[in-house]
Amino acid sequence: MTSQLTWRRLAAVGILLGLASLIATTLLQWMLQAGASSPTSAAHDEPSLWLLCGLLAVFGPLAWAAGVAVLTMQVRERGWVLTTIGGAVTALGFGIGAAHLSLFFGLFADLAGPGVGDGAATAVMRADDGDPLTAILLIGFLVGFSLGPIILMIGLRRAHRVAIWVPVAALIAAVANFVGGPIAGAVQLAALLATFLPAVLMLLRREDRAVPTASV
Repeated sequence: MTSQLTWRRLAAVGILLGLASLIATTLLQWMLQAGASSPTSAAHDEPSLWLLCGLLAVFGPLAWAAGVAVLTMQVRERGWVLTTIGGAVTALGFGIGAAHLSLFFGLFADLAGPGVGDGAATAVMRADDGDPLTAILLIGFLVGFSLGPIILMIGLRRAHRVAIWVPVAALIAAVANFVGGPIAGAVQLAALLATFLPAVLMLLRREDRAVPTASV
């Protein structure tokens, strides 16, 4: 019981770190983009903040994915199939997202370095926009980050671990993720908090449920 509680606490910390990194990265990007004409300009003008954004964007999702993996293992009764599928898709989305964002922040940091002219930077950015690997990573991240939490929270709801409005919050976050803009971004952050904070509270509960015979 003690070891299980320790793992649940570590998972809760991982999810909270992921949420905090997303909020911090979003706010920092808004601030950087407000005073820059392009990501290259932002990376050139504020290299320290750009590096911080990159580190948060890469390691935050990895901590989040680890927390989601432990969260998924908490359900072995009704709803375990959806919980497992949703957790796997979510964790995979976070992993793909970390890869995509490492390429994004690393590329523009390199383009902002000394000796890279505006013409060369523009050509590289255009080539990157048409790169199949970049497109595949971006699509994989968006799909996993949007669809995964919805399935996960439906599974947790079927297991009676979260309130009925939690899957609705996950759906709102997914829709806002594809809308774009500061307002949609703020809605997405609020919806993600409403989605994952109940899961964190579930992990921090001390009581252990008896595990009945598994059922879908």
